[in-house]
Amino acid sequence: MVMDIVGFYLPPDSGERVSFKITLLLGYSVFLIIVSDTLPATAIGTPLIGVYFVVCMALLVISLTETVLIVRLVHKQDLQPPVPHWVKYLVLERAPVLFCIHKKHSLCPTLSSQGTDLEHYKDNNYGTGRRLSHHDREGRLIGLGLPPSRDPNPPVMDNILHEVTAIRHFLEKRDRCREVAKEWLQVGYVLDVLLFRVYLVAVVAYSITLGTLWSVWQVA
Repeated sequence: MVMDIVGFYLPPDSGERVSFKITLLLGYSVFLIIVSDTLPATAIGTPLIGVYFVVCMALLVISLTETVLIVRLVHKQDLQPPVPHWVKYLVLERAPVLFCIHKKHSLCPTLSSQGTDLEHYKDNNYGTGRRLSHHDREGRLIGLGLPPSRDPNPPVMDNILHEVTAIRHFLEKRDRCREVAKEWLQVGYVLDVLLFRVYLVAVVAYSITLGTLWSVWQVA
């Protein structure tokens, strides 16, 4: 049971916690098979040590179920929809304040400002360059006695602007995916800490109750 509590310190997004708890559960099952023949047989009911073993098995199963849910929550965040507003309010705003949970720092800075700067640079710099190049070309053609060009936008410049716009859209999409992943990971972290504390309180309360019953029966 102590090793099961220690297993909560493994990162929930690594996937190692599930295999660790499954190994504990299998080892505990083998242990129960070994000691089942040595348990005292009573006509009244199940002995106290038998109740202890059964409840420990139930706690291990609950711990494994909680781990599976958390790992499913934080795994492949890019493929999940955005976090609902009520989840953000309850888990990311209220729960850390009520239960003194320190939230993790942001995983990466947003790229929206970069996209805005890129758009501003494209509008100002490239637009000015296009106007200047077109003006110079028209002046040279008039100076040579040739008719002015009808194409104000060179194909090369249009291709460059198209590629820059595609890059900007790609960066914005990646930024949105990272934000969604960061929010789901934060939700999983807060829920993991909260469920760990609930599980720890249940284990401690169960141990105190069992120790008290054993002491009372020993005195009686």
